[in-house]
Amino acid sequence: MAADRLYESTETGRLPALSDGVIAIVITLLVLDITVPDLPPGASEAAIVAAVLAQGSQFVGYVLSFLTIGLYWTLHRRAFTYIDRHDRGVVWLNLLFLLLVSFVPFATSVFSTVETQLAVAFYAVVLAATGLALAILWMYAGRRQLVSEGLGSRVVVIDAARYLATPAVFALSAAVATVDTRWAIASWLLLLPINGFLQSRLSEAFEGE
Repeated sequence: MAADRLYESTETGRLPALSDGVIAIVITLLVLDITVPDLPPGASEAAIVAAVLAQGSQFVGYVLSFLTIGLYWTLHRRAFTYIDRHDRGVVWLNLLFLLLVSFVPFATSVFSTVETQLAVAFYAVVLAATGLALAILWMYAGRRQLVSEGLGSRVVVIDAARYLATPAVFALSAAVATVDTRWAIASWLLLLPINGFLQSRLSEAFEGE
């Protein structure tokens, strides 16, 4: 069937190339959301500093989104290091991931300017959905045996856990945000030890292959 047609490595390489371009544009759009303070001519240095500091939430949103998209990009790049052929399912799942990544600047703007529980939850849901789309892409490729033949099943499973970790934390924080936004934002710090642990397990799995 045409829907089951497999495309080999030459064609597969076009997917990460497209994705790199989209992600580059997205992270550029993030910084454009940081507005220049509206100050009168001849404003004092103290007034300028105060105006910039008043935009702290915009800078926080920018850094958080930049780092998260950066993490997703590294995971996407890793996935296509091992996905050496693809079918239409991979194409559409990759497009879904890009659709959600492209939505992150808007979610960041909402998070940075509307300081409510709903805004934090909305931001977390968008980042969770983006990461989940990437995780589904990886698991689909593994189940369809579209990854390198030398990649062991244990590596595929541990990698899947690593792909799911970040969206799981964001999904949990979305629920926490309905109660306390400070705890929701603080929970994002869990991404550091969780990803570090899974990376060490992944290294052990590779050594055991």
